Amino acid sequence: MFELTYWVALAAATYASFVYFRDLGDVTQAVLDVSRENMLKAIRNENKLVATGLLGTGLAVVLHYAFGAGFGWVTVTLAIANAFMVGFPWIWLHVGLRNQQNSATYYSVEEAKDFVRGDESVIVIENNGEARAHPDYHIKRPHLAGSPEGLGGENVILTYCAMTHLGHGYKPEIKGDKLDLEVIAQHGNNLIMKDLNTGEPIQQMYGTRECDGRHGEGMQEWPTFRMPFKAFAKAYPEGKVFLNKIPKFSKNPIMFFFDHAVELVFLWGVLPHDRTQSLLFNTMDHEDDRLHSKEYVWGFNVGKDSVAYTQDAIREHNDLINVQVGGRAIVVAYDPEFDSVGVFYNDSGSLVTSVDFRGESDRGKLARVETVKAGSYWCVWVNFFPETDLNRLGAVLEAVA
Repeated sequence: MFELTYWVALAAATYASFVYFRDLGDVTQAVLDVSRENMLKAIRNENKLVATGLLGTGLAVVLHYAFGAGFGWVTVTLAIANAFMVGFPWIWLHVGLRNQQNSATYYSVEEAKDFVRGDESVIVIENNGEARAHPDYHIKRPHLAGSPEGLGGENVILTYCAMTHLGHGYKPEIKGDKLDLEVIAQHGNNLIMKDLNTGEPIQQMYGTRECDGRHGEGMQEWPTFRMPFKAFAKAYPEGKVFLNKIPKFSKNPIMFFFDHAVELVFLWGVLPHDRTQSLLFNTMDHEDDRLHSKEYVWGFNVGKDSVAYTQDAIREHNDLINVQVGGRAIVVAYDPEFDSVGVFYNDSGSLVTSVDFRGESDRGKLARVETVKAGSYWCVWVNFFPETDLNRLGAVLEAVA
């Protein structure tokens, strides 16, 4: 009886540990094939996998040393292997990538100048006169940044995926229910979050719970755009800047070394991923050679109609394109003064001939399109929006004198 229980427990524990390691180990996807279906199952059953891996292994160890079941070398080898296969993903996800949805620290522009280069691209969200900038280097590790007081009175956070080169704003609420988000995985080279209240995965590109599908009701997207840090400082001198400082050795020596180790992993993975055409993780479902895979695009959708623009295409058309997307008149523009691409709704009924990065135009104030994924990699955008149009042109309104 003890012998059978030993082998059943150890087999179940090893299988559960391997599945957890394979599907949620994150960096393991660089060497192991992980299907999206298996990953979603692992996310929904994370606690069960962890419990089975640890408790099953513990039971096998007890049965071996207390009752002589099994073999010593098998027990020791698999106990170590299972502890690693469970421990590595859990620590990486829940400690190394610990998010700051409600605990981010923001600094003044002057304070941030010692930590951010002037030409470094920052991801900006604003509301009611409050603006926040998020440098890629600082937001890459927590992936989520926000504060209890919100932004300008609204519950707004920034989500980030280094594999997509995408920072995007959301209100972490669905159908009036606030979400407790956690960084959990990536697939298709895009961040997957988990709503701890329901256990459901949420793809960053869509903002909807997986059970509701791509076009289900999801988090409200928040207008997000990019500009150099020096341009942000000029435009928003009272703005705040997110910095993710590593704790000092004197205050927390364990996290000092641990966070530096995580930084080294990102250095190994993110820099080659950004500077070459190859992908760190081969988890894409769709390819499109209309652009080089890592070219930056400003992709957005209005309803089920999606388009993407390169900065070069906008500049080739005198920095401004009037176009129709999803039945709405849209203005896509580049502001050379602040080196920023903006996408705006145009409800004026007339063509817009000039607009700045704030949306001030010759036809009045224009609102930003909230679905814009600013400066994301083309290969990832088109993987999630394979139907996308590229650099669409054509004014659809008659200019009014």
